[in-house]
Amino acid sequence: MRFSRSTNRARLRVVMTRHAGVLAFVLGLASVASAEPAAPDPRAKARATYEQAERAATELRFGEALAGYESVLSIDPSAPFAKTARARAADLRAHAEGDFAPLARLEAVRRAPAPDQATIEALERDAATFPPGRVRAEARLIVAEAFWHRFGDPSRAATALGEVIADPSADKLTRALAMNEIVALERERGDLAAAYRAVSQAPELVPSLYAEIGRLVRRAFLARVAAGVLGALGLVGALSIARLFRKPGADPEAIVRAVIRPSSVAFALYLGGAASILVRHHGEGDVRPFLWLGFGVLGVDIVARAWRLGSRDGRAAARVGRAVVCMIGVLAAAFLSLEGADAGYLESFGL
Repeated sequence: MRFSRSTNRARLRVVMTRHAGVLAFVLGLASVASAEPAAPDPRAKARATYEQAERAATELRFGEALAGYESVLSIDPSAPFAKTARARAADLRAHAEGDFAPLARLEAVRRAPAPDQATIEALERDAATFPPGRVRAEARLIVAEAFWHRFGDPSRAATALGEVIADPSADKLTRALAMNEIVALERERGDLAAAYRAVSQAPELVPSLYAEIGRLVRRAFLARVAAGVLGALGLVGALSIARLFRKPGADPEAIVRAVIRPSSVAFALYLGGAASILVRHHGEGDVRPFLWLGFGVLGVDIVARAWRLGSRDGRAAARVGRAVVCMIGVLAAAFLSLEGADAGYLESFGL
């Protein structure tokens, strides 16, 4: 069947009209969709919230800052700055005692450039009224540092540090830092006993420091004992030699030959000189312990001979007693030789 040309044109107009209607409908939907507001970008919102929290923290509005950091984590937990927000929120929650008033007080002093002594003393008084928590201990650390290093008052610094160590509500890391500080302070003042008393309050805080100070205390005690032993031997030797010279018909040259034997001098020279040569030959070791030990052994040997010759007690027990005392004297001389040259040598002996 054939249609006329006019019929074809009519049908074409109908088809075009239908397509135009469909196109208009689609364009209308598109315009309506474009007119609707776009959904906000979570990353941008999180960024703005994070910046607001940072400004609040800078202005000491810590409650607002904490709420802002927590909002960042709920808006976009995968944001690049979310890790920082999480850490700062956790830190603020750990310092929230007293509704952040103590923290604001502490930060006001901490951020001040070189606060004067009156400001530090005011913080010291305020810290005593802070509720239990981390802020109180951290404030006392600031007080201690200022009194020790800036105001030259180590006694007040030691008091503040002791309060930090004894504070059960303080953070363990803060207490450990206070322990290290008070030990350094007391050692600077030359009071090793006070340093040991400090670490003994809580030895579990810094076990290595407790062991080190304990070793130094033992070393100092042994040094005093060794010096006392050698001093006593020196006195015994002097009295024995004086007794020998007071004997009727005493021959000074014979006494000297009897007390100072060439073999003893040779051994002392070997111990001090030869050992020093070997140390120098095999490296850059310290020769002083061997030299001092050689002189010490020679001195003890002289005392032992003078004591034996000048003693009126010839019993076996007396001879054994003198030998034991002189042996202790040799050990004392060795200890002082090592301690005086380089105390590090004693660490291999646990001292």
